Amino acid sequence: MSPAGIDALFADYVAAWSEPDAVARQRLLEAVWYEAGAYTDPISQASNRAELDAIIARFLGENPGAAFTVAGKIDHHHSYVRFFWTLRFASGAEMSGMDYGEVSPDGKLIKIVGFF
Repeated sequence: MSPAGIDALFADYVAAWSEPDAVARQRLLEAVWYEAGAYTDPISQASNRAELDAIIARFLGENPGAAFTVAGKIDHHHSYVRFFWTLRFASGAEMSGMDYGEVSPDGKLIKIVGFF
């Protein structure tokens, strides 16, 4: 996958994490997330797209107005990726983290492991 393709993939992925509208969020996830993709972070885990959507919906329900952005360059080689992100809460508070994962041959995320 080209660097531009990786950038576009992650722009839509973090947009999904920031999208409160369920239909719009599901469209974003369908475009970027492999159906049986695995997600894990220190407080949650999902083994498919529907479970990831539920995690995001719960997060946004508890944190209205929260928005993620990619922070800096996305590292990518072979099928592996690593990126840093910033989360801005509606209050103005910020939080940073790093995720790594794997991209399928057809250009969808099949695994993300998050750290914060």
